[in-house]
This record gives sequence, C-alpha cells and structure tokens, in this order.
Amino acid sequence: MKRKLSGLFFGLLFLTGLGILCYPTLSDQWNTYRQNQLITTYEEAVSVLEPEDYSREWEAARAFDAQLTRNNLYGDVFGEGEGDLEETEYWKVLNISGDGVMGYLSIPKINLKLSIYHGTGEAILQTGVGHLNGTKLPIGGESTHSVLAAHRGLPSARLFTDIDQLYKGDRIYIHILDETLAYEVDQILPMIDKDDMAALEEALQIEEGKDYITLFTCTPYGVNSHRLLVRGSRVAYEGEEEIISTPVETMLEAVQNYYMIYLILGLTVTILMILIMKFLFRPRRRKEKGGE
Repeated sequence: MKRKLSGLFFGLLFLTGLGILCYPTLSDQWNTYRQNQLITTYEEAVSVLEPEDYSREWEAARAFDAQLTRNNLYGDVFGEGEGDLEETEYWKVLNISGDGVMGYLSIPKINLKLSIYHGTGEAILQTGVGHLNGTKLPIGGESTHSVLAAHRGLPSARLFTDIDQLYKGDRIYIHILDETLAYEVDQILPMIDKDDMAALEEALQIEEGKDYITLFTCTPYGVNSHRLLVRGSRVAYEGEEEIISTPVETMLEAVQNYYMIYLILGLTVTILMILIMKFLFRPRRRKEKGGE
C-alpha cells in the first residue's frame, strides 16, 4: 500500500512539474490563437463597411487627433488603471466592433501579429498591444507620433518579447480600417529609466512634419526598471514582405525562443526524475525479494 501511495505521489509530482514547465508554451499558443480570432473578427467587420463608412471613420479619427498638439504620458504607461474608457470620446473613435480593437500590428521580421486596443490597462497588456491614450492615434499623417505599448517576457504571451531583435531598416505595419501604414525603424532607445519622465516625454514627442510610430515596452526581463523604445518613420507601403527561412534557421530560431527552452528544460527534468525514481526504488525491490 505504501509503495502504491509513493508511486502515486511521484506521478502527481511529475505531472504537476511538467504542467508548470509547459505552461509558457501552451499559454502563448492559446494567446496567438485568440489574437488571430480577434484580428479575423476585425477584418470581417471592416470588410462590410461602405465607402461612406470609411470616410466617416477617418474623418472622426482625424478630428480627434487634431485636438492633440502634444503627446502626454500621464505617468507610467504600465501603471495605468482600467479607468472607464467606454464613457469617453476616445473610446468612440476607431471602434468598429465595439470591443475596443482599433486595428492590428504586424512585424514580419519577428513573426508578430497583435490586436491594437484602446488604452493600456493591465488586462489589455496581458494579451495584446495598447494604444497610449494621450498620444496621436495610429492613423498616420504629418506631425503625428503614436505610441503602442505591450509587455515583454511574460510567461503567458510573447507580445513584445522579441522587439529587441529589430534593427534600423526593419518594417512595422499598422492595419487600420481600409489602409495599411508602413513604418521603417529609424531609432532604438534600449534603456531609459522608467522614472525619467523628461527623457521619455522627449523621445515620444511630436515632431513637425514627421510621421512616427513608437513601440514601448519594459526591460530587462523580470526587473522592468527601464523602457525600450523602438521608433519607426512612415514610408511608402509596398506590400508586406515575407521572411523565408531555411530549415536550419527555423530550428535555431525555435531554440532561441525562450518558450521553447522552457519546454526542452521541462522534458529534460522529467527524464531525470524518471531515472532517479528508478534508481531509488530498484534496490528496495531487490532487498524485499531477498528477504522473502
């Protein structure tokens, strides 16, 4: 009886450990699926609009943007509360489905595609990209600078984890209504103290005649004491490129992705536990047989 309970205990311990170690990979896959569903829903909602609907939505968004002459951070982006955005004028613009999704972001270089939500409440930043209220909307145009924020290093979703792999010249695409806006990375600020509001505001300000988008995230992993800013400057849209990787490159990318490392580590620990259990219980069985 004691042997059976011991085996059951180790079995449960093994399954629990394996579940914890596999959680990041499975959770990220679920979030990717959910994001794809949201993007599909958005595209379907946009596809049924008439030309006059597009004109009305663009006009309302540009009119809202015209009221903003300077970007405002209103404190730490990642410290924003949920608030009651549904009662604001901000919530009404670029909200085709009424779910807070204003469009979506895609970065082929790092195989990323995420919904863009109104605001940067914690519930939003756990699953997607939030537009920083107080900065220009991501609709492009002269003298605009929109800021999009997301977490990185979360165990449950990749989000902006890989934007540190972007370099000058890489492309960022913003899909809004019936247009796709292309931006080319032109500036990367890897370490700005999260409490240095003066430096953050200066980096995110509107420049006369310029059309910018900035990806805003926390760094380093787990510490989050600084901010990583990747800025893109508007360029002509010439189609969204596809990255073609060789099988070897694909394998290396998978291994470099720390979610894959978690899975490999989990399998390694599992195998070691099985070997240790066999080693520990084998001598006992021999002694019991000898005693009998």
